[in-house]
Amino acid sequence: MIRSWILGIFLIVVGALFLFVPQFGSSFWLVFVWLPGILMEEKGLRKHIPGLLVPAGVLLTVSAVLTVETLFPGFIEAGGWAFFVFAPAFGLLQMYLAGGRRIKGLLVPIGVLSALTLIFLLRGFTKPGAGIGIGVALILFGVYTLFKEKVRR
Repeated sequence: MIRSWILGIFLIVVGALFLFVPQFGSSFWLVFVWLPGILMEEKGLRKHIPGLLVPAGVLLTVSAVLTVETLFPGFIEAGGWAFFVFAPAFGLLQMYLAGGRRIKGLLVPIGVLSALTLIFLLRGFTKPGAGIGIGVALILFGVYTLFKEKVRR
């Protein structure tokens, strides 16, 4: 009974948006990307199925990026494409957090994909000359990582 109420209210709101907001029709396709992600997320959390949270997290992240692109054209070309790299990391992070026993091996791909996303975002949303600073910082951090054991001894 409650589901039919929710569905009815949803249909009324969508119908009103089609009538009174002409731009809504051009962005309605986003519902077909958001809806499966939300439904999988809800079912994965309600029935405690952590594996279902991976595709749900990917779909929700992609849906958010596409929604921002619809609202602000050019977002993806300006560097927002890096969030597509983050999408599987978000799904895996959800699985890691929702799983009963935490699988430590998931932290490696989560960390690598998150770091790549951060690097790509910094590169995409900064001035072209800032790439030199990012490159130098990464090299210095890499050298530190290689020699930190020798420094401690």
